[in-house]
Amino acid sequence: MLIAIYLYGWRRLKPRTHFLLGLPLPVTALLGAFGILAANSWMNTPQGFTLDSQGNPVDVDVWKAIFTPMFGPQYWHFVVAMLLTAGYVVAGVYAVGWLRGRRDRYHRLGFTVPFTIAAVATPVQFMLGDSIARQVFQKQPVKFAAMEIVWETDSHVPEYLFGRLHPDGSVSGGIKVPQLDSILAGFSPDTVVTGLTSVPASDRPNPTQATIAHWAFDIMVCIGSVLLLLALWYGLVWWRKRRLPRSKWFYRSAACAGVASVVAVECGWITTEVGRQPWIVYQNMRVAEAVTSTRSTTLWIMFGLVVVVYVCVFGAFLMVLLKMRDRWRLADEQTGGPAVEAPEAVTPYGPRPPVPAGDAPSSGDGGTTPSEGGGT
Repeated sequence: MLIAIYLYGWRRLKPRTHFLLGLPLPVTALLGAFGILAANSWMNTPQGFTLDSQGNPVDVDVWKAIFTPMFGPQYWHFVVAMLLTAGYVVAGVYAVGWLRGRRDRYHRLGFTVPFTIAAVATPVQFMLGDSIARQVFQKQPVKFAAMEIVWETDSHVPEYLFGRLHPDGSVSGGIKVPQLDSILAGFSPDTVVTGLTSVPASDRPNPTQATIAHWAFDIMVCIGSVLLLLALWYGLVWWRKRRLPRSKWFYRSAACAGVASVVAVECGWITTEVGRQPWIVYQNMRVAEAVTSTRSTTLWIMFGLVVVVYVCVFGAFLMVLLKMRDRWRLADEQTGGPAVEAPEAVTPYGPRPPVPAGDAPSSGDGGTTPSEGGGT
């Protein structure tokens, strides 16, 4: 509701009121992430309670239950991931505009601001991801074994890039890098990595689940690595030439970065949830014990209804965006081209005002005007 009021209250509310309505939005988002990640980190590393003889939780310590060993790593990893994803998604829209010839100041700023934020967040996220992987290695060794498809507990463990784990412990496909998994886990090839066979088969992910978690983890890491290279490309060009990159391949990559970031986030959730199998609460409650008694037919009907609702919402959202795009294009054609001033000068959701005589952007590179001096 606050987001709707903030967006559509533009030019309809007093500036001070509009500003104050925007202040709770980031706080609300951070608190929402806090609740979700506190619950999930407790499922991964449960603490703050004991079980009586009947299996009921007693001696509950709320603070210990909230701030589990995995809470900090998971929370900041997720928050930075959302910041990074939002930056790349928004920048991707303007990257497509750049590829279609829109080089005005509005599109340059629309690309530069979110992409710069995402580019700065990318190496931070890379370090956070490395940190959380080591936390999993220490706190959830069986999950780590599933993520890296490690069958037997050993040192000098190789790293498999993709590949498939079989029931006999063999791995087919993928790229094998000798000793790398032990080095990544403990900075030494002598680091002992716990294998899946360290626990009974009933207490660990099966080979298929381990392969799913492994592929999701590898896809997430690969996407993160490519985004890091893209951020370095952007930073190097800016550092050396104080301008945006001009390569079409850079903007094509930037246009794909938003979708890739969303895929990486989903792969992260698949890794943490599938890698924890067969536990819903690690080493305390199995998924089978948490399953509802509702009939499967009812669940499928509910799932189908949810899918239909979300498809309708997405369809309506896409239709509105396409109508806004067509309205802006029609206004541009009637006024002889895109305006120099940003649409927000009048309203963020309507056609742009006509360009006053003599204020049209120059035809030079990047569409800069003399007053801008080629800067961003």
